[in-house]
Amino acid sequence: MLQTILLSLTATVSAIVIWNRLSQQKVQDDVPFLPGPTSDSFFTGNMHTLAAAPSDAAAISYTKTYGGIVKLNGILGVSKHVLLISDPAALRRLFGASTGQWDLSSRNLASFKSLFGPGVSAVEGADHIRQRRVIAQALTPVQTRGMIDSVQDASQSMRRMLNKSCPGTKPVQLDMLHWARRVALDSLTMFAFGVSLHAMEKPEHAHDLMHTFDSMLEDCIGKTSEMQYFLRETAVAGIYPSLLGIAITDMQFFRSMMGTTKRLAQFSEWVRKEREEMGSLGGGSDLLSLLYKANQAESAKYKLEDDEIRALIGMVLFAGHDTVSTTLAMFLNDMARYPTVQQRLRQEINAKRAEIGGDDVKFSQDDYDSMPYLNAVLKESMRMNPVLGQTFRTNRAADVLPLSEPILCTDGKMRSEIAVAEGTLVVIDIVGSNLREDVWGKDAREFRAERWLESEEKVAPREKTPGMVYGSVLNFLAGNRTCPGWRIAVLELQSFICDIVEGFKISAVPGNGEIVREFHGVSIPKVRSEKPRGCEQFIDI
Repeated sequence: MLQTILLSLTATVSAIVIWNRLSQQKVQDDVPFLPGPTSDSFFTGNMHTLAAAPSDAAAISYTKTYGGIVKLNGILGVSKHVLLISDPAALRRLFGASTGQWDLSSRNLASFKSLFGPGVSAVEGADHIRQRRVIAQALTPVQTRGMIDSVQDASQSMRRMLNKSCPGTKPVQLDMLHWARRVALDSLTMFAFGVSLHAMEKPEHAHDLMHTFDSMLEDCIGKTSEMQYFLRETAVAGIYPSLLGIAITDMQFFRSMMGTTKRLAQFSEWVRKEREEMGSLGGGSDLLSLLYKANQAESAKYKLEDDEIRALIGMVLFAGHDTVSTTLAMFLNDMARYPTVQQRLRQEINAKRAEIGGDDVKFSQDDYDSMPYLNAVLKESMRMNPVLGQTFRTNRAADVLPLSEPILCTDGKMRSEIAVAEGTLVVIDIVGSNLREDVWGKDAREFRAERWLESEEKVAPREKTPGMVYGSVLNFLAGNRTCPGWRIAVLELQSFICDIVEGFKISAVPGNGEIVREFHGVSIPKVRSEKPRGCEQFIDI
């Protein structure tokens, strides 16, 4: 059996090498002449290094050494060359090109479809436009404001539970990533689906899906050998489908993905039944009700099918939960690292509380938005700690990418634009974009919230950054794949931050080790120590 597998693998690798060489002879572009690192591996090029490095270290190193557009060596059989891009002009083209010209790769689309079903994240072209049209009608600024009560109820529940966990005046060590995940899950299920998992106050009674994401993300972020990575990527890309069996046998990642897919489907069906029994499906202010109402008002041409709505439920739950909880955990870590920032923020929140009439009055959306330092600190923390460090795109037709400044290529020519052949795989470097010195200044790698409060003259270089929906950072992406729920995510973070910073003093755990972001697709805050996991800080009432 083993001999058969090895012979089959050898034959496949040989065929891939020949195919790669023939395809390169047919298409000539500028990519082969771009600067970049030498290959680390015959099988995975530089891609395993890029994926395995903690805290996006490899991407940061490549960008620092080679600039805003870097030629990487791709995975054997998947892509000979891969572009790592943080150059603002090139990003403008990627996000601003005609709909569908630069989009998710077939590998990404297949992965999302296998996990969520035929939802907005797994389709392209006309189907993608149709689904986003309905979603946009359910997530207007006005309708997002209508979800504030659900968000604040979850936030207040978290504050009560934190008070119970800190009964005295002495500092108490808490894993804030754990708390962030619970409040994000309660908030999301309430404003999105009109049901509560009681993850905050009764975690033992919560839907078993509450524990799914932790295990899956831990599996994703676990150490993956180079050969496991190669088998996984080639199997998902459909290069050699029989390799998928080997990958599933050898890798907990795939088993976890399959289990998550099953639980997401079960949760979607449970939500539908719960709402139907309540008789409120389509009659509330939650996202699911708004989607049903928007869908019913559409013509047959634009209506979503039931399986598309079920897929959307799973996608919203998965994407909305992890991004918000990780962003909150990293924000709290920043507050522990910068106590003067924390104190100034607390003073602003207390002043706003006194202005609106005290503890009995809830903050409105306008109250949150009118606190300049709150929003400056939030944007700065997001800039420094993006949950999604990179995202992939590929072009459906040959294109030319402009550059913000000319670069010297390996053939001795200076190029101010790069011709790119059809099917080129691109890694959009979110970390690199958020840390560019020509955009953010010489102190781009330093946490400095005041940069968001400075005069227009000082922030003018940010005009080089491609148009984004929130604060000139790429955390919510841009273009046709912009996160449709970015407004509600910001509202959640504003609410959670105000309740925690107003009620508690946050400081680092002495001797607990540095908190870093480990990145494998998404980033998770981890303590650099022998502790198993988590983002831990003292919370002192």
